[in-house]
Order: sequence, then C-alpha cells, then structure tokens
Amino acid sequence: MKTFKNMVISGLVGIGIGMIWMAVDLVLSVNGQSVENAKMFVSSFLFWLVASFLIGVFFYLASGIFDKDQWSLRKQVVVNFFVCFAAWLLLNLYLNNWQFSWTLVFSAFASFVIMYVIAYGLYFWHLWKNVKKINQRLENSK
Repeated sequence: MKTFKNMVISGLVGIGIGMIWMAVDLVLSVNGQSVENAKMFVSSFLFWLVASFLIGVFFYLASGIFDKDQWSLRKQVVVNFFVCFAAWLLLNLYLNNWQFSWTLVFSAFASFVIMYVIAYGLYFWHLWKNVKKINQRLENSK
C-alpha cells in the first residue's frame, strides 16, 4: 500500500512539474502578445495531464535503481539518468511521429536535463536536509 501511495504522490508531483512546464510553454508561445489570446484544446490539456502523471510514476519506478546498495551513488545516478532519458526520448519520438532528427534529440536532451535536475534535484535537496537534521540530533544527544 505504501508503494501505491508513493506512486500516486510521484504522479501528482509529475502533474505539478508538467503543468508548470506547460504554462511556461504557453507563455513563450504567445510571442509577446497577451496571454489571454493563447488557446489550448481540452484534449491537449488532458493528454499532458495524464502524460505528466505517468512521467511522475515512471520517475518513481526508475528511482528503484537507488535501492541497489552494491552500486556507488555515481553509478546509480548515471544508470537512472540514462534509463529515464531513453524513455523521454522514446516519448518525444512518439509525439513527433517517429521522425528522427538531431534537432529533436538535442531538444529532448535539453528539456530532459532541466526536468531531471528539477525532479532529482528536489529529491536530493530533501534528502540532504533530512541527513542534516539527523546529524544535528545526533550531535545534540552527545
């Protein structure tokens, strides 16, 4: 049950990041015009809502790589990065009707790096804060 709860939470975080991403894309697409003139179809919104949720769930599942205690943290991050990037690239190829181009690869890579830094940057920042609190409690208990 805890795994399901964590998957749902990760999916909701994915929706949060995805909706911010979509809002930024929408603002950039108006080219200096009023944001009120921007249009989005309900079907597009719902697709990105579901896709963002699934991306969040995928990030949660891919984080299982960090449970491999025999691997160094560097190896875990590198493997996780490339597993997630492969899935992201496949999604981008699917959205572009499987039309490969180097522009698509570079664009997908840049957007993925930003998304990865946000997702795992927040995760590692939270982890660092928890470790810092634990160390302070240990220091105070001496």
